[in-house]
Amino acid sequence: HPSANQGEALLNTPKILRRLLEEEQAAYKRKLQAYQEGQQRQAQLVQKLQAKVLQYKKKCGEVEQQLLEKATELDSVQLEEEGSNELENALIRLEEEQQRSSSLVQVNSMLREQLEQANVANAALSEDIRKLTADWARARDELEQREAEWRREEEVWGGQGCGDVAWKGMWDYQEECRTMGDVAWGRIWGCR
Repeated sequence: HPSANQGEALLNTPKILRRLLEEEQAAYKRKLQAYQEGQQRQAQLVQKLQAKVLQYKKKCGEVEQQLLEKATELDSVQLEEEGSNELENALIRLEEEQQRSSSLVQVNSMLREQLEQANVANAALSEDIRKLTADWARARDELEQREAEWRREEEVWGGQGCGDVAWKGMWDYQEECRTMGDVAWGRIWGCR
């Protein structure tokens, strides 16, 4: 009897839709967890970079202090015949220390730039996950509303001929939700 089969299919539709919604929610949670783990790794990298910057700053300060001390020592050295070689060696060491200090300043600058880039990328990822979460919640709410409307129509029509239209509408909407989620996740993964 066709109407009995249609009625039975209509009665199973909410269960199927609920199961599909639960599967999509589980997939979303897995993706969200992967994103959060990536964000934690990025935060750890930022912390390491900040520690390196501080370490290089300290090293630069120490080198500058040594340079000042050596310059003071050189000022107080008597320019004697036997001391001229020592003065020349000290000047060579001073120049080497200045070159090292210059290298450390360049590394420090590069690390600051990388830190700024990491902060910008982190902010973009955070905004994308906020938008994705909002889109997902909106899609879930719309799906629940459509399911409720479908049930009301089923009660009004008593399962007479509206099932195919309702099924098609639900499947079309679910495909829209899936496409929207895929696009959003693509944007997030593209930012990484």
